[in-house]
Amino acid sequence: MASPRRTLHSEIRRALRLLGVAQERVIDVHFPAHGVVGLLINKSYEQDLRTLLKTAKVKTNDEFNPISESTIGNTKWRENSVEERTTYAKLLYQERILAICLRMHKSHLGFAILRYFNKLEESDHHYIGDAYLAKFEEKHPKPARHPRPMLVSTEDSEMH
Repeated sequence: MASPRRTLHSEIRRALRLLGVAQERVIDVHFPAHGVVGLLINKSYEQDLRTLLKTAKVKTNDEFNPISESTIGNTKWRENSVEERTTYAKLLYQERILAICLRMHKSHLGFAILRYFNKLEESDHHYIGDAYLAKFEEKHPKPARHPRPMLVSTEDSEMH
């Protein structure tokens, strides 16, 4: 979605609510580049959301590439080569998705999102590398599983 000016998350959420978008289906709202609003949603909700946005005449940008060198707004990168800017844009994208997942109250949801992006083909511009799964697990280690205590001893169960 396009945003002509600096917009608050709450404004985007309010606008989506007015359009009839199910707020619980929008996992996150973020701003990947100047004038662009990104919505992180479950894949199963994509068609319903597209229909709502189309009905409301909200233009979507299906060609947006979050790892394109053109997404970098910092002017100090203008002098760098296209390859360097593209590498930096990919780093920014992956760090942004990691930060989104780390902010989630339900860490299992954040891990599932990262794993989804990690399972994509490396050529897909939404792909997230293994290092980001490791970073997430470092910040949110899985709880140790302890075996449940036996309520009945194995000796008692053999007698019956």
